[in-house]
Parts: sequence; structure tokens; C-alpha cells
Amino acid sequence: MIHYIHLRTSAQATEDPEKVRSALKLLLPYTGQLAKKDSITVHENITTGYYGNPIIVMEAELKQNKDCQYLVNRIKEYLGPAGISRLAAELLQRVDDDCNLYIRFNKQEAFLGKLMTTTKSDSILVRIKIKAYPARVGKAIQVARSFLGERD
Repeated sequence: MIHYIHLRTSAQATEDPEKVRSALKLLLPYTGQLAKKDSITVHENITTGYYGNPIIVMEAELKQNKDCQYLVNRIKEYLGPAGISRLAAELLQRVDDDCNLYIRFNKQEAFLGKLMTTTKSDSILVRIKIKAYPARVGKAIQVARSFLGERD
């Protein structure tokens, strides 16, 4: 159902990088829950903004089925039935031609231990690569509805 899940966020110069790491970790499986120790690593790259300010870009990728399922379950748990229904209603806008499902979560709320979707750019971006055969948007949306627990 899922090939992999890619997570990405950034710590601006005005933000505490440790708080941003903590927010990102809300979406990652704990090492005690994984079969392989250290199978998930957060990669950090330092870049500069338009005015020369440092920006730390943090990325992680979940490739194992149980890690991907953990994150999907976590999203369903935090968003609840109403949030999942809203997400399912927006799938046409959230799934691209390459069968990627995009969800943005509020970074500040994630630091506080809550998951809330957002449309703002200062967020945690989750890109779920959906296994869809044939690889078409319509089929990817059907698969996404299935793993979100929604019906057509």
C-alpha cells in the first residue's frame, strides 16, 4: 500500500533546532518499536536563506512496512474520525500524478504533542509514496482511502 514515507521540515534561524527535532520525532517510530535498531535516521543539512540566515533542513524516510503503518496509525489516532474524513475529502488535491500523498502538519502544535494539518509553509511536510497499480491518480486515491479507513 505504501512504498515509503518522506518527512521534511526546517529550523529557521529564529527557532530552536532542538524544539524542531522534537516536533519531527512526534511522527517517527521510537527505536524500541522497530525491528532494526537505528533503521530511521534524521538527516540534517545547513543552508542559508535569502538574507544569509542559517536554515537547518531536517529529513527522514520510513521504508519498512511496519514503520509506515506506525505513522499512518499515528496520523489516524491524532486526527480522529473527523480529521480523517476531512483529509479523505481533500485527496484529489493532495495526491499528485506520481501517486504521492502530501500532508502538512503544524510544527508548533507537533512540538506540543498534537498533530494538526495546516496549509502554511512553516510545517512538517509528509509525503507518502503510494503503491498503486496501475500508477494513476484515481487508483492512488482509492488506496489512500483504504489505508485511511475511509470508503468511496
